[in-house]
Amino acid sequence: MSIFSKTIIQVKAIILLASKAKHIMLYGGSRSGKTFIIVFAIIVRACKVKSRHVMLRGTFNSIKTSIWLDTMPKVLSIAFPKLIYHLNKTDYYLILPNGSEIWICGLDDDKRVEKILGKEFSTIFFNECSQLAYSSVQIALTRLAEKNSLKKKVYYDENPPSKKHWSYWVFIKKLCPIEIEPIEDPENYASMVMNPKDNMENIDEDYLKMLAKMPKKERDRFMNGLFGDDDDGAAYYSFDREVHVAETKRLPGTLFIGMDFNVMPMTAVVCQVINNAIHVHDEVYLENSDTYKMSDSLIKSRYVGTVIPDSTGKNRSTSGKSDFDILKGYGFKIPHVFNPAQTDRVNNVNRLLTENRLIINPKCKKLIADLEQVSWKDNKLDQKGANKMLTHISDALGYACWHLDKIGPKVKPIEIGRMR
Repeated sequence: MSIFSKTIIQVKAIILLASKAKHIMLYGGSRSGKTFIIVFAIIVRACKVKSRHVMLRGTFNSIKTSIWLDTMPKVLSIAFPKLIYHLNKTDYYLILPNGSEIWICGLDDDKRVEKILGKEFSTIFFNECSQLAYSSVQIALTRLAEKNSLKKKVYYDENPPSKKHWSYWVFIKKLCPIEIEPIEDPENYASMVMNPKDNMENIDEDYLKMLAKMPKKERDRFMNGLFGDDDDGAAYYSFDREVHVAETKRLPGTLFIGMDFNVMPMTAVVCQVINNAIHVHDEVYLENSDTYKMSDSLIKSRYVGTVIPDSTGKNRSTSGKSDFDILKGYGFKIPHVFNPAQTDRVNNVNRLLTENRLIINPKCKKLIADLEQVSWKDNKLDQKGANKMLTHISDALGYACWHLDKIGPKVKPIEIGRMR
């Protein structure tokens, strides 16, 4: 390794990357040296002990272009000019003299992901993690299990996205973005900001001037390294945890169960109509499930009543029976339902939230997370973004709300245990 000139911020980053923290994120503006210094740290780790490391990004083409063909050759040339290494250009990994391997992979290539995640690693690097789903990150983390003397590390970098993104929740708020609870070991999560102004020794001055001329939203992200405050694209923009989350009490009367049919996950919300408001008492969130398991779970919790399901359940089948038939077989009532337009359903929930006629019990953690994080993309609710598990349980709420109090003229007052 050569003694190459490091910026002050790079020295601080190296100290942080080598700290006791297990998960470390470098975030900030464009061309601030984040990826360079992480690749440098991974090569140093690989040189110390025979080990395996992987760098992951949303697509293979993007990581091939950005790291394999650009950042990695630069780091090797500048910081390790005498290091002998071999590039496997078929499977895309670097081999060091001590037998260490550094792999790259795009999470869009299922076959390649399966091949690489069949291995165990000492370091996992999520490059541009703003583009990655939280569920994909969790799956990849199961491979951080190589047995050797190296302390296992997970590195992340990104240009900071919206504050709704899981990276903000995990590293800044120190909350699990799914459970909305404090992460168990916050001391293991560290982060620092690196911006272009900290890397002026290595970038053209005109580049900073170009960033300064960008619109404020882009300037804050790519020049100043700020997470976005705006609610552009937020689906449930009327939801306010301080206003709409409160303890609820189940009263005598009919239970209404909004349900979204899905396998991963299958969801339901348990509601009552009380004093002209919809009270959500509980939620059921089942992964890798089906209608039989959902019905069993509801019965076990003594939630028997009228199910307001996704109307596609009339046609979907499990073991030869439709989802509706299965629910009826368990004793649930199903009124005539149809799915409104997605925008109408979301607008209806926002209307009820604005009128403070939707109260959600704090135990409904998945639902609360959905209402805070679900966003629009290309005029549809985003089910392929940072957290692919989102939208389902808020859909279940939407079906219930539409049936109980849809947009339009009221037929009769809402009373406890009765639909309008």
